[in-house]
Amino acid sequence: MIFNPENFGLKTDYLYEVITCTYSKSEEDKKIKPNASCMGIRVDEYNLIEIGPYSTTSTYKNLKENKIITLNFVDDIYLYALASLKEPNSSIGSQELSTNYYNFKKLETREILIPYINDAWGILICEPVKEFLKIKQNELGEIKIPFFKLKVIFCDKLKQSFKLFIRAENLTLEIIILATRLKIAKEMKNASLFDEIYEKIIDLMETVKRLGKHDRVLKTIDHVNDYIKILMD
Repeated sequence: MIFNPENFGLKTDYLYEVITCTYSKSEEDKKIKPNASCMGIRVDEYNLIEIGPYSTTSTYKNLKENKIITLNFVDDIYLYALASLKEPNSSIGSQELSTNYYNFKKLETREILIPYINDAWGILICEPVKEFLKIKQNELGEIKIPFFKLKVIFCDKLKQSFKLFIRAENLTLEIIILATRLKIAKEMKNASLFDEIYEKIIDLMETVKRLGKHDRVLKTIDHVNDYIKILMD
């Protein structure tokens, strides 16, 4: 299947949130260990895809080492929380994406099986063709972020429909993103920034709860609350 952004509902220069899959290999037995992360992507005018993983993340390190990444289009908001909010040796660690969430694709050009999310409605397997730095400004201040241009080498639509998030799901996705920034604020030991982001999260959570009962959204909010409790310990 030749990659056509329109087949996946993608428009040039729009920001879309996906779950990425990369992998590392253990030193002992060379066993593949998949890693999932929530990340924004943009399609440029040449049908290349731009992503910006922080240099300290497993996504960045795996992509640099193995030169391959899978972009998963997923319609379950809870999976975004599991992919994004992970703390080692914590009470929520067991809820991280387990091997049951992954499937693997064999490509002719690769000896290793490429992981993807088995509940995705569409996947793009990509190779990096360019790396560069961008300066971004957000609540955390001015930071330099490495960006990659990706070329799609394999794509597949696993379901014949696109997911349109309801408002509660969109706000919950924003909460997940803010929670990742909350962790960075703690690592920076910036108490005022931590409190500012925390207040935004609480306000959004209250709004989400007023929008009605949605089981996967409420389960996601519970997961975020557990994550925040760990950060506050």
